[in-house]
Amino acid sequence: MIIKSNIPAITTLNRLQKNNKNSANTLEKLSSGIRISKSADDAAGLAISEKMRAQIRGLDQAQRNIQDGISLIQTAEGGLAEIQNPNLQRLRELAIQAANDTLTKEDRQSIQEEVEQIKKAIDEIANNTEFNGIKLLNVPDSGKVTKTIEVIKTVTKTETTYVPEVVDLSKATSITIYERSAGLNELTIPITSLPMSVEWSPPDSPTEKYLFEIYRYGFKTTAYGPAQGYTPGNNITGVRLNGLSGYDGITEMWANKIETTNGGWKLPDAQGDHSEQAILGDNLADYPDNIQDSHIAIRFDYMRAVTTTTTVTVPELITIEEDVNPKVILQVGANAGDTFEVDLSDVRTASLGIDQIQVDPREKAVEAIAKIDGAIDKVSSERSKFGAYQNALEHIHNNVSNNAVNLTAAESRIRDADTAKEIMEMTKNNILFHSAQALLAQSNKIPSGVIQLLR
Repeated sequence: MIIKSNIPAITTLNRLQKNNKNSANTLEKLSSGIRISKSADDAAGLAISEKMRAQIRGLDQAQRNIQDGISLIQTAEGGLAEIQNPNLQRLRELAIQAANDTLTKEDRQSIQEEVEQIKKAIDEIANNTEFNGIKLLNVPDSGKVTKTIEVIKTVTKTETTYVPEVVDLSKATSITIYERSAGLNELTIPITSLPMSVEWSPPDSPTEKYLFEIYRYGFKTTAYGPAQGYTPGNNITGVRLNGLSGYDGITEMWANKIETTNGGWKLPDAQGDHSEQAILGDNLADYPDNIQDSHIAIRFDYMRAVTTTTTVTVPELITIEEDVNPKVILQVGANAGDTFEVDLSDVRTASLGIDQIQVDPREKAVEAIAKIDGAIDKVSSERSKFGAYQNALEHIHNNVSNNAVNLTAAESRIRDADTAKEIMEMTKNNILFHSAQALLAQSNKIPSGVIQLLR
């Protein structure tokens, strides 16, 4: 006999708690009337029930939509009825009256005045018959309308700017110097490594001597003066780079920027005119007595194109064509695509073909009779069309109503509680609960038998 753990009591308590929980669930279902109040009750049933509820509510709204559609149709048919009788009937009566030769011209003019008033009344009915602001009897059968609308357009803007850049002389293969003393002299120096320097005297003027210094980003020429035993002066007319690479396909470039100069030298024109001496003075008398050497530092400038692209949005007015929609589309079901189309009408006098009818002279009155007959036939046809629409919508309404009822019954069988079954379950759980209470009391007395053994 075990007294530390009262196993019978623990087992009974566990059953008592389960019975208490079952009783609580049953009471919840009975008090709410719902079998599935949370997903734990029936996960799949809850999902199916919610879908059905969505369909039921959709069908209920569809019934209201159909009733609104029927009201629209009845409004249109009422307007057509008013146009047909008395207006068109009275118009035909007047035309027949005017077709009789017993009338004078003045009589027919009086009839014409009433005809004009009737035509005006027909147009007013057609233009003013509407349902919730929707015109019903003045809608053309087809056509297009032109509209101007504003749209936001994305525009890509490309802009090119030119940035000055000093040319890297190391990207050229050689440099050519043009000099004019007695004649035009030319010297080409291969560019091997930078910096580099070369001394040179023109073939036709050996009394002059130059020092050419070539750097990576510039060129310097020095003409020796009397202090070095040479005739002063600087008769350089141009400097050109050859075999250039890396500058948008440009392989040759002339010096175009003076950095510093203490001689009377100037750059040639843009085309590189090296046939004339490009100096301000050409003999020693043109220079101050204290200048012994003439220095010129020049460089090559390249305008590199830099393209930037930006995207901006701008408003733009565009003209579009839209189809005239002479239809009203009714949503008559719970799902997309459950629609019913109602073609609207145009029963203005112009559409009926009676806007220009005349009853004077007699022949015009006879023609008017035929035109009015055609108008009456058209209005009758439109009334028949709307009558057919109304009958169809009423059948659809009956079907939708039946579907809603049947679907509600199906949803109820899934979601609602079976009261008789739940009462039976509650009765069972109450009996088990009280039984467990009684047995728990008995099981708590079992360990007391140990005392008898101790005696």
